[in-house]
Amino acid sequence: MQKELQLIGLGKIEAAVYESLVQHGPCRAGVLIAKLDIHRNLVYQALDKLVLKGLATKVSEKGVWSFQITDPSALLSNFRMQERSLSSIVQKIAVARSKGDQQIVVYEGVESYRNYWISSLERIPSGTTDYIIGGSVEASRWKDLMGSWYAQYDALRKQKKIVWKSIQFAMGDAEWQELRENPRLTEYRILPRTFEHIGNVNVIHDTIILHTWGDSPRIIEIRDPSLVQMFTGLFNVLWEMSEPVVP
Repeated sequence: MQKELQLIGLGKIEAAVYESLVQHGPCRAGVLIAKLDIHRNLVYQALDKLVLKGLATKVSEKGVWSFQITDPSALLSNFRMQERSLSSIVQKIAVARSKGDQQIVVYEGVESYRNYWISSLERIPSGTTDYIIGGSVEASRWKDLMGSWYAQYDALRKQKKIVWKSIQFAMGDAEWQELRENPRLTEYRILPRTFEHIGNVNVIHDTIILHTWGDSPRIIEIRDPSLVQMFTGLFNVLWEMSEPVVP
């Protein structure tokens, strides 16, 4: 329980004292001090903090304080408050980052890779077109890498009506299925090429995304208006050279 309590914002000693209160019910501080291998002053400090956070309450009985936890739902309120604070911080950071016209960020590792695709969709306006250079049958590896996160990505994409406009090097079963099931959000053209392919270039909104889904998944995000314009022009040239794909 202590690890989970720390995840929602309690300090290490606060978590230990709270868990002890859960186990021993209403009791005096001396009971907790006897049970815990923690200095008495630190136990009192933790109790005071828990009371201030609304997670514990104290009652005086003949001049001696007795402590007990409040309704456990107070933990949810505390977590939501932490979540709102974190959300506010994230928004401020995002605004600060977006003020720069040029920005390059590298994301490495599976979790960072998955998080990026969700957060990138949350940021861009509804109805945006995602221009994709280099689609292939190996793209199914991208879905495999996303794992259970793909369902969240797919639902968000449909909700925000994000259009995939993709230049494919090859068409596989997954691509044909996508085209049949989401014709309004999917447009393919094919420029047949045969080679090992483990990544794409995406141009979407104000961003160029260079990514690989190989053994070491990596994303290089570039926000640069001039480069976005250049890559969009490159996409249009390749699009004209490619053949339409009809389901």
